[in-house]
Amino acid sequence: MNTFALYQDPLRGERLEISGNPIGMSVLPRKISFSDPIFLRHVLCLMIVVHNGFHLFLCCRQLRLCKRTSVPPKQMEATMSQEAFQASKDKQLHASYLEIFNLAIDTLYSCLDLYLCTLAYLWKSTVGWYRYADRTWLNVTFMTLFSTYLIVRKLPSLFYEKLFLDPRYHVDPENTPPLLGLICALVFVVVFLQVAVIPLTAFFMVIHGLTKWYFTLFVWLILVALSILVLVFIGLFGVPCLGKSRRMNNETDMDDNLKAVLADFKFPGRVYMVHTFHVGRPTAWVMGCCCCLRLDIHDNLKFNRGFASDDFDWGQMGAGLNDEQLAAFVAHQLAHWRLWHVAKGLALIYLHLLIYLLLFGICNRWVTLFEAAGFTTFYPSSVGFWLVYKYLMPIYHDISTWIIYFCIRHFEFAADAYVNRRGYGPPMRAALLKLFADDYEFPYVDRCYLMWHRLRPSILQRIDNLQRIDNLQRLDATSGVSTV
Repeated sequence: MNTFALYQDPLRGERLEISGNPIGMSVLPRKISFSDPIFLRHVLCLMIVVHNGFHLFLCCRQLRLCKRTSVPPKQMEATMSQEAFQASKDKQLHASYLEIFNLAIDTLYSCLDLYLCTLAYLWKSTVGWYRYADRTWLNVTFMTLFSTYLIVRKLPSLFYEKLFLDPRYHVDPENTPPLLGLICALVFVVVFLQVAVIPLTAFFMVIHGLTKWYFTLFVWLILVALSILVLVFIGLFGVPCLGKSRRMNNETDMDDNLKAVLADFKFPGRVYMVHTFHVGRPTAWVMGCCCCLRLDIHDNLKFNRGFASDDFDWGQMGAGLNDEQLAAFVAHQLAHWRLWHVAKGLALIYLHLLIYLLLFGICNRWVTLFEAAGFTTFYPSSVGFWLVYKYLMPIYHDISTWIIYFCIRHFEFAADAYVNRRGYGPPMRAALLKLFADDYEFPYVDRCYLMWHRLRPSILQRIDNLQRIDNLQRLDATSGVSTV
């Protein structure tokens, strides 16, 4: 018996044959039951159509909102010109049309994969090439072909974006990679994927032999342990790939506003300024736990990245926050830490992951599912991960996404309310408006679209919420004075 199938000669061993009668492209079920693979195939395609149709409806709502608005909101009239609004509108229209096209093409591909038995054909080709190979070798080869096929599926979207959307919405070719460059990048991705596909397939083949309960517990514990290790590593060393971190000195590197915020929140961790390698989204965050706690402030969050105006020769002049706005933004991040939002978010994600893996472990061994995709009883175990994820989990994914996104948006509003009670409401609103002015995005977001497609509330929603909370606090204060 050969233990290490990946390293054996694939042309030596017992000859393999695909036995059994696949359903092929049949469309008439023998009985109305989930045990009938043809009937199950229709149900799976219907689930894909309903799922993608629902998200298509949400995208159309956002698209309609974008087309109907012609002026920036009154809260942003002082920071957003009509030209900037039109540019952000064109960008949103570009993104919405691309998202709609991707949903439509994904629906078409997903249904054709089942009815034309595309995955079964890839498996048949694999077995035809390596008739004497071990199952592990066959699964690795199949996943190599399958990952390449998934990349090829991206080409219609790429051509639609580059040949139709970019010229229509006047996308600057100097700010986006050319079509030929993206095609070459996809070729590189195909090659690079194999570096991960080969060991991961072998690993999943090993754990696939476990029972569904051991499989679920084993994978869940691995993912939880890895996330905790990453959290501890970030708490100690930050995120080195983003930029070089420098610990801030309390006396020389911090202004009075930032010192006051850190003292007000009694932050026990270390504070670092991160000099980013590339100008990304301005932000700050509190990461780590216990003694590994740290606050990272990206330098592009500071006004002119902390440089004096005469030696600032790169990036966007005038971008970033002043000292008071920066302190309010840091207070918002410290409010997340004080309210245990990171821990609550991780607990919610771990629970979602556990339920997902339980459902996955149950469905991954459903033979009828493989038969609905055109396989016989001799099928690649690795394809089950895709079939369950793509065809059975979308409904659960929509439910869990709504719950997680709702909680995270609630965390943002709760942190804003917390800093407003601490007296940082006005500078926080000014900070949000300044960040919006530095990098214009379309200010309007449809509420239904937001529930499933935006992790955080829009800047306009946060500004309105801060203003509402501030008005309520003033009203309460006035009522209290009148009562006295």
